[in-house]
Amino acid sequence: MRRITTTLGVTVVLAAILPLAVEAQDWTRREYPLAPPNSNRNFVAPYFDGFYPNADGTFTISFGYMNRNDADQIEIALGTDNFIEPAEFDGGQPTAFQVVRYSGFGGPRERGTFGVVVPADFEGDVWWTLTTDGYTTRVPGRLESPGRIIRGAYELGTTAMAAGSLRPSVRFMENGPEGIGITGIEYPEPLTTTVGEPVDVRFWAFDRGERELATVNMTLWKHQGPVGGVIAFESLVEAPPEAEEPAGRGRGRGGRAARPPGPGPLMTTQSIPILTDGPEANQGHFTATFDTPGRYVIRIRIDNFTGNSDSTPGNQCCWTNGYVVVSVNQ
Repeated sequence: MRRITTTLGVTVVLAAILPLAVEAQDWTRREYPLAPPNSNRNFVAPYFDGFYPNADGTFTISFGYMNRNDADQIEIALGTDNFIEPAEFDGGQPTAFQVVRYSGFGGPRERGTFGVVVPADFEGDVWWTLTTDGYTTRVPGRLESPGRIIRGAYELGTTAMAAGSLRPSVRFMENGPEGIGITGIEYPEPLTTTVGEPVDVRFWAFDRGERELATVNMTLWKHQGPVGGVIAFESLVEAPPEAEEPAGRGRGRGGRAARPPGPGPLMTTQSIPILTDGPEANQGHFTATFDTPGRYVIRIRIDNFTGNSDSTPGNQCCWTNGYVVVSVNQ
């Protein structure tokens, strides 16, 4: 079954998920990949979000995912159960798939977790295939719309949103190169540590909106790493002077209990606002501690979702990814 949905105005583009037949499937939870999640021990579906034209003539194909479980993080190692074709584009996709619950258009989908850059003359499709517990789904990322669909229907906008929001910028050196958008920027060199010994990461993040500049937020994710390996994140960002703990500790954007701003443990999908004034202005700062040796990739998502009506997780705007590679020894 193929289904393509285009939401005008918010430039959200979804492509089909194509399930492959497997013997003895549990049809109540697997035959309808676009149906709401209904259990644990469910599967992860890859999604094609659309593409962006780049200034150098290349294109960035944006991919995300939906973990259809109620609560379980699913991990799928790179290889036969998690790969991209053509093989030259393989390797940047996530291996850890968290459960998210966003309001509005966001839903249970995590968008724009990584991008594949293809040349200006690229033809064909970029396929991402995931297999969960023997059940396989795959999705094509493409530049050309099939059939009679409007040409360029998958193209995503990079200009300002209705109220002026744009993707923030991220730097790993105060006056160094900056990353903007899905492909974002990678830490200048891999970090090395041992099990139980934290690494310290600092970066600079800036709102770029064509309006009064807003606060940006830091969210940390295990993007890649050994299956079962846990990353303990600790935010070192100071709380704004006027910040107070939310009354009743309501639900956060990722579906977890809201977390007060300031230093302390930070779970995946919980966000922290970055200061805009003072000596620590525009600086994100955290530590990460690992319980299992191996190679990890941390994804830092910087967004301006707070207080901007035109910027939400359901829009293909407005966040930027930063990636930190960490080698953990025993």
